[in-house]
Amino acid sequence: MKISIIDDILAPTDKLIIRYNGPNPFSAFAMFPRVIRDTMKVTGKDTFETDVRWDSTEDPRGFYGAWFCKRADDNWSRTTIRAIAQGAQSLKDKHGWLYLELKGTVITTYEYSNFIQRSFWWFYNRSFYYHQRRKYIDFAKDDIHRIRDRVLRTLQIERETRGEAPA
Repeated sequence: MKISIIDDILAPTDKLIIRYNGPNPFSAFAMFPRVIRDTMKVTGKDTFETDVRWDSTEDPRGFYGAWFCKRADDNWSRTTIRAIAQGAQSLKDKHGWLYLELKGTVITTYEYSNFIQRSFWWFYNRSFYYHQRRKYIDFAKDDIHRIRDRVLRTLQIERETRGEAPA
């Protein structure tokens, strides 16, 4: 039998969304597999392109892509980050739009075969491993924010100040 604990990385929300209108939105779309792989520090075999499409028959040309990346944190936990991007870009002036959605989970799975092992896992999780899982979640949240920052830099967007006074 198994016990699985699934934590949303961006809780209390479940996803981070970027909406962009401006020049060259396809540049962020094209760099995505490399950005996810580099940010999560995994090899190419752990990065998956689940769906990539584009329409070259119209202007503006539409595009859609979905990627996910997984990283094994230890024997029991793994981190998964998923990205979905959709947009369009004009051939004439290279302007268009991009909608990007980032979402992630940390999944912890314990296997046991009797009630003694199950109570051991409960005690182990409560006394030690809960804090380790929190570290994995915080590390993965930082990864998602680094991905967002790379996309914003590629699109040449400065981060908003969220009410801070300009320097």
